Amino acid sequence: MKSPAIYKVNDKALNNGKQAIYSKSITTLNTELQKVTLNNILENAGKAQGCKVYVQHNGNTIDTSNRPEGIIHIIGDDVFVEAENYNYHLNPKFDYSVISDTKKIAEIEKSVTNTTYVTSCNTIAKGEWTVVFAKPNQGKTLTILATITQQIANGAINGEDVFYFKLVDAKPSYLEKLKILKRFDVIVSDEDPVAIMLHLMENRQAKDKIVIIDTPMRVCDTYNRQKVMLFSRVFKIFCELGGTVITLAHAKKYVERNRVPILEGVELIQDNAHCVYYLQKSDDIIKMINIKMRAKVKDEVTFQVGIDLPYPDLFNSVHTLTDKQAAELFNEIKQDQFAIDHESIELETIVETIKETILNGINQKTALVEAVYRRTGDYRRTVYSVLDEYEGKLWNMTRGPKKSKVYSII
Repeated sequence: MKSPAIYKVNDKALNNGKQAIYSKSITTLNTELQKVTLNNILENAGKAQGCKVYVQHNGNTIDTSNRPEGIIHIIGDDVFVEAENYNYHLNPKFDYSVISDTKKIAEIEKSVTNTTYVTSCNTIAKGEWTVVFAKPNQGKTLTILATITQQIANGAINGEDVFYFKLVDAKPSYLEKLKILKRFDVIVSDEDPVAIMLHLMENRQAKDKIVIIDTPMRVCDTYNRQKVMLFSRVFKIFCELGGTVITLAHAKKYVERNRVPILEGVELIQDNAHCVYYLQKSDDIIKMINIKMRAKVKDEVTFQVGIDLPYPDLFNSVHTLTDKQAAELFNEIKQDQFAIDHESIELETIVETIKETILNGINQKTALVEAVYRRTGDYRRTVYSVLDEYEGKLWNMTRGPKKSKVYSII
């Protein structure tokens, strides 16, 4: 591996009027044309001092008809070979100060000051991989798409540079999003997003492209560390080339003490992402809270949305509150009104996860229950109970091969 440091020669040790330099291309040889290494010199410092050696450049032929003219000098810890034109410093010190970010304060300060955002609420910075996760029906897709299209409408980003990959959705819901995003020239697809990203990268067209993946579990097993590492590398390289990646993910469960949701999948996802937010919703209020950032993004954003509206009207109702508006609103709302009733949200989460899992093609009872268990963290017997309770109401059950139970959404 190439050292990031530079060599710092001591140009004051020998006061003979010659420039002190370091060169990897020279080799020192004794009169018998045997290589004399730095270790040889240091191990026999007393004998080496003042000895004459041949100085060979880039392996070129040496004129042995003349006596060697290079002179070894040992001054303190420094070893030199004095040649005709230069003093070759054989063991210069490494200078790592050249890689210190203290030399880049102005550059870094400029990048922080000039951070640009793909969302109108300044939550997602350009050139980063951001993860946004929440329980089902908490508004992650709604708020991200609404605030990105607001940026398109404002002229801050180009709609044709935005790719929205909806990988798990019922056709009516997918159709609603298609009609909305068409107005903004957003590219919408249910194809493999990674293949598109790799194609953009190979053709050097990732710059300024914004890729939204909703959700990544369809193309990557988020519990498989090797696959997560592979996808993380693709996302990071895409960002290094000037692109932006947003992955909308599910939350697994709430921490008992503070009710903060946990990102579904291995912790490596959160470790690798540049920025991470989670969402919580109560009635018409959605809070977007940051738990990891690299660029200068908002710590917390509050949205107010309509209630019981058709999706197009709901989409248009998304309003980002200012910090002052949010503070005034929460002063009016008692804490227990915003607290989430755990039992109610648990049932809702299981029901929605069962629906999404069936739509994702996992519809045989045993595999379905196992998938829902992994995503929600609830007991398998609870999932079985909910599955039986809502049979004929939210989903139908038919007999498949070998008397297996197969489910479909009503």
